[in-house]
Amino acid sequence: MRITNNRAVISSLLSADYARLIGEMEIASLLAGHPVIYSVQDIPDGMTPLQFLVSKLYEIQSFILATWLFFDNSINVELGFLLYLERGNSTVSSNFIAHLNSNSRGKDVVTEISRDQLREIRTLHRSVIGMPDHPFSLPTSQLTSEHPRLPRALYLINSARGESDLAMRVASYCTAFETLFATSQSELSHQLAERIACFLYKNANERLLIYRKLKNAYNLRSKVVHGATIKANKIDEVTEASEFCDTTLREIIYRILTEEGVRPMFDKNPEAFDEYMLMTIFSSAP
Repeated sequence: MRITNNRAVISSLLSADYARLIGEMEIASLLAGHPVIYSVQDIPDGMTPLQFLVSKLYEIQSFILATWLFFDNSINVELGFLLYLERGNSTVSSNFIAHLNSNSRGKDVVTEISRDQLREIRTLHRSVIGMPDHPFSLPTSQLTSEHPRLPRALYLINSARGESDLAMRVASYCTAFETLFATSQSELSHQLAERIACFLYKNANERLLIYRKLKNAYNLRSKVVHGATIKANKIDEVTEASEFCDTTLREIIYRILTEEGVRPMFDKNPEAFDEYMLMTIFSSAP
């Protein structure tokens, strides 16, 4: 797949027949200067055109998640078109994934990405994230034991980024923390806060600061999932908690994916992971 905002390149993909089928409003949007992701390839055997289109939309969604690993953003894919020939006739199918990202503060913001940054994102996406394991149909749940810690956490993060209610988003973020670091339900908020603080930092003051912020975020999560209300004068704290959780998860996931020897630790069984976290907590380095 390629990314461009070059009107000439985009226009070259759209014959008069395809442009007529897509419609004037959509063509105007495609040529308005916004980035367009496109691919020219054969539909694989065993896939219908619509299935192929949906598979590409899920691939783009996973790429958008890869951009989040580099910076907080509200990048979205609005609509996908498949241009193909059916019995010799120009044909267009369209579809979308009902998911609308916003940044960690719930805002829609403009993000500028350089060519070098795009290359770096592409490399990470291809090497450690890749295609979803559901090419064109979602399973009943992606939270089963068949899915390891990291894919489950990425699924929860992606879901959270599409949540417009920031309190609900914090709850999903905290579930992602649990997915990555929890091995028991005993003293859960303390377990998570301690493990994450020691995983990310070696300085005692930094560890204490993130420990307290994580405890506060988890207190908010508990209110949300147990049906308690949030006072109007605490709304700013919800926004701050969302931004904090988003930033912290990004730091955690990026380290897991890029630092040698870290990712295998998160694939271990609970007993081995407990040992890894004990060594992390009682060592002088994260």
